[in-house]
Amino acid sequence: MIQSMTGYGKATAELPDKKINVEIKSLNSKAMDLSTRIAPAYREKEIEIRNEISKVLERGKVDFSLWIEKKEGAESATPINQALVEGYYKQILSISENLHIPVPADWFQTLLRMPDVMSKTEIQELSEEEWKTVHTTVLEAVGHLVDFRKQEGAALEKKFREKIANISSL
Repeated sequence: MIQSMTGYGKATAELPDKKINVEIKSLNSKAMDLSTRIAPAYREKEIEIRNEISKVLERGKVDFSLWIEKKEGAESATPINQALVEGYYKQILSISENLHIPVPADWFQTLLRMPDVMSKTEIQELSEEEWKTVHTTVLEAVGHLVDFRKQEGAALEKKFREKIANISSL
């Protein structure tokens, strides 16, 4: 069966605190050209994801995206690192005194812009159960892409047969 090189697939999965979204698109290309955008929580599995996609899609320019949507009620506020803010405050005061530079008028804005003040320090480990859900969702999206390619291929085959019949009758 003819398969088109152009295709699109999307799949989603619901977890208790988030929604996993997977989207994959392909265009014509002689070789496999795979670009990925993967949520940080799943980057450790990028090679495995790439291998799964490459097994099913032998060639094409493929764009793959995997992202997370936090559900309402899930903790979404990034904690402020208070110890780091205090350290920056003391350093800025010391520099101000030593170099005779006036202190900032708006301390709070200045301190919140300093590096790593507003970053999450916790590292969540990817559970096997969550990975199984994500993996299944990736395979589902790839399956939708293959189905799309088959539908496009069937339309191409029909068009080819019409053109060949037209040429034969001429």
